[in-house]
Amino acid sequence: MISLEYKVEDAGWAVAIIGNGTEEKTITVSYLNDSLKQLAESAIFINEQKAKRVVFMDEPGEHHLIVKTISDNEVEYELRWYEDWTDWNAMEDEKSTIVLTGKTRKIRFVNEVRNILIGIMENIGTELYEKKWVNHEFPTEEYQKLV
Repeated sequence: MISLEYKVEDAGWAVAIIGNGTEEKTITVSYLNDSLKQLAESAIFINEQKAKRVVFMDEPGEHHLIVKTISDNEVEYELRWYEDWTDWNAMEDEKSTIVLTGKTRKIRFVNEVRNILIGIMENIGTELYEKKWVNHEFPTEEYQKLV
């Protein structure tokens, strides 16, 4: 099982909540990375790629959600915490702490991501999202592929 939430907060900030049915992790997400687009891409390409990484930058540090295909219908995932930014080469990729793991059906993961995008579109819209998210536009192309 997996549960995903993504709430756009004040300018340049969001909160993501990732759960595995037993525990949940609440993480801060900065506008420095286009995390929502990466999350949408992970749902779109889940059947084409063996693994996909979604980066949720904080200031400092970052979480990575790594989703790996383990069968035709199932994925496993892990949420890693890094004390600094690996994407900007401030820290080595191996120096992480696994903070959450689980398995889920592919369709469950795709539906969780789809629901996030639909919720943002219905409650905020693309114009306000772009105003709040500063550096990145709403992932409209990915949204259209998933709904």
